[in-house]
Amino acid sequence: MKFDGAALRAQLKSPHSLITELSDQEAYFHDATQFTATPLAILKAESTDDVVIAVRFCRQHDIAITPRGAGTGLSGGCVPAPDALIISTENLKFLDIRAAERLAVCGAGVITKDIEHAASEHMLCYPPDPASWQESTIGGNVAEGAGGLRCKRFGVTKDYVIGLKAVLADGSLVNTGIFNNDRGLNLGDLFIASEGTLAIITEIAVRLTVPITSGTVILVSFDRPKDAAQTVSDITAEGIIPTILEFLDGDAAACSNAYEKTEGLDNAAAVLLIETSDNGLADQASRIEAICMKNRCAHFRRESDPDKAEALWKVRRNLSKAIKEMAAYRISEDVVVPNSKFPALVDWVADLNRRSPLRINSFGHAGDGNLHVVFLASDTSPQTMALIEAGVAELMHETIKLGGTLTGEHGIGLAKRKYLSLEFDSPTLGLMQTIKAVFDPDGRLNPDKLLGAPASQ
Repeated sequence: MKFDGAALRAQLKSPHSLITELSDQEAYFHDATQFTATPLAILKAESTDDVVIAVRFCRQHDIAITPRGAGTGLSGGCVPAPDALIISTENLKFLDIRAAERLAVCGAGVITKDIEHAASEHMLCYPPDPASWQESTIGGNVAEGAGGLRCKRFGVTKDYVIGLKAVLADGSLVNTGIFNNDRGLNLGDLFIASEGTLAIITEIAVRLTVPITSGTVILVSFDRPKDAAQTVSDITAEGIIPTILEFLDGDAAACSNAYEKTEGLDNAAAVLLIETSDNGLADQASRIEAICMKNRCAHFRRESDPDKAEALWKVRRNLSKAIKEMAAYRISEDVVVPNSKFPALVDWVADLNRRSPLRINSFGHAGDGNLHVVFLASDTSPQTMALIEAGVAELMHETIKLGGTLTGEHGIGLAKRKYLSLEFDSPTLGLMQTIKAVFDPDGRLNPDKLLGAPASQ
């Protein structure tokens, strides 16, 4: 398709933000998955006006649009569609902390950790903390429905969004939530986790809370993955709600330990990282310790000193980097099952690892049943890719069999669209398509993602 960059550049408020020479822009051709494609051009929007102008231009010239944040996604959600203009919101970085109202108003390009750090200067807190919080943007978090380590007690991104500004497929700007004085239908809920298929989010208002007081941090290892998973289930059944409850299987723990040595990870079959919510009181930590002992833990360590506790968190925070160093190629899937089924899923993944020629490990936000299953390989040969695809398909079928859902926070994107019909029946998928058609009748916004689904396998 011929793209008239000069015509669009002439209309933009920030003409230099349009990039048509793509020879050194390969980072924008992919996200953190294996998918890659070349766009027509890249717009690094510097204002909502730029987004509006570009969307109207694309409508006039029948050009597809791929919205993009920081590109840290794990579902192919911001990989450019064929003959698409990438509209990146990474430069929309304004941030206004309104301490008296306990909220923050953010451009879509604000890095997640910067919201938390800015809020802390006002003795406030933004609780959602995806593992990628040092590099992911709030716009991407909202578009993909990100979770985080503290999700069990404090919820996920969607629980804190109180207003959105978004550009629709016809170039009109819609205000939701507090940006519309909370009047009318709450359209913002439709945009959260819609993966850029309904609108391009440019501005977000999020709720802030009082600071989260750190409790005791516990690292506990087990000789059997199922015992660790049962501990997670037992903690929930006891009515204990930790601030953080993270699971690593033995292979993930080994990757972390090889990357940075930590006491208690040697030869572990599974590891739990837990932060209590008892504000330093011993009761919750002691109850958790009793459950761990009942489930035959091999190593138990608790730390209340903040510096020593922070050293334990490196096990989880560094995990993605650690796994990346262990293999030339990886596919990371995130599935969710009811908490009571978490032990069964962990056991199933361990069995898949035993019977597969691939290296497979798992970790995740165990408190809400969200398990990340990673397929690692040393090459991308057709034989290896076929093994990975077969393993992923098995995982998706088993997840649905256990009453789970296909994604907890990564999104559907390109990676999982073929499996949508495993979870949703035809009337439900049809209703989703109807909603898509209302907001984007020409199918211009991220047309090949989420609901651009081929037949299931």
